[in-house]
Amino acid sequence: MVKAFATIVCLMLLLAPLAVAADFIYDTDWPNAAQPEPTAVSSTRTVNQVLARFGPVVSPGWQVRFRELELTYPPDNLTLIGLKEERRLEVWTRQGQSAFFLHAFDVLDASGLPGPKRRRGDHQVPEGIYRVDAFNPNSRFHLSMRINYPNDFDRTKGQLDGRLDLGDNIFIHGAAYSEGCLAIGDPAIEALFVLAAKVPAGRIEVILAPRDGRQAPLIPPRGLPDWVDDLYREIELALAAFTPQSTDAPTRSLMVEQPSPWATSAGP
Repeated sequence: MVKAFATIVCLMLLLAPLAVAADFIYDTDWPNAAQPEPTAVSSTRTVNQVLARFGPVVSPGWQVRFRELELTYPPDNLTLIGLKEERRLEVWTRQGQSAFFLHAFDVLDASGLPGPKRRRGDHQVPEGIYRVDAFNPNSRFHLSMRINYPNDFDRTKGQLDGRLDLGDNIFIHGAAYSEGCLAIGDPAIEALFVLAAKVPAGRIEVILAPRDGRQAPLIPPRGLPDWVDDLYREIELALAAFTPQSTDAPTRSLMVEQPSPWATSAGP
């Protein structure tokens, strides 16, 4: 009885910070946090406070880029392309039938090997077509944006393979350490968070690929299920709408230079 009561109290303490920020998150139904993207318990920031703090610093850089492309700022959509082998996160927006390259950030850490995420605890970064479905202004990794893994494709193939626990809580976040997520560093997540938080809900696509399938066909590693061939064709088709960028395309000019006053030294 005492053990059960202690467990309930612990759960209430863990969930309290998320409840504070829930009305600033697209999807307030946070998944079962068996593999959580931890919240900085001592912080109660809101998305609006993050925008007020970092917007004046990073928004001018975004505005310059949008003026160069003759696009309206802020955009009504974004596509983020995460390339695992290249350790690169590209930022695009669409207007009509055209896609416009905005910026690229270095991925500082992304655990695992080529191939999709298949189960909780495999430390794999997912591969597929996703969307951003939540913002966490109180992340232990400074700031974070959650992607909707597992999506319908992941769940269907999990059932086909008999895999019951696919994992969840996959994020693009700050800091330089990650297990199954994309860590892009605090300055980069500040810049990306400010831009993405202004985009309407459900309008941020995320394409996660083992490598740049615009340069050569994606070939699944040996030992993976046959359905990975279908997944890689789907990723190649999604990438085809976006012109390959030189590896020296900008990765740093929009990033905040001064240390963040909200950076945290908490462990993973």
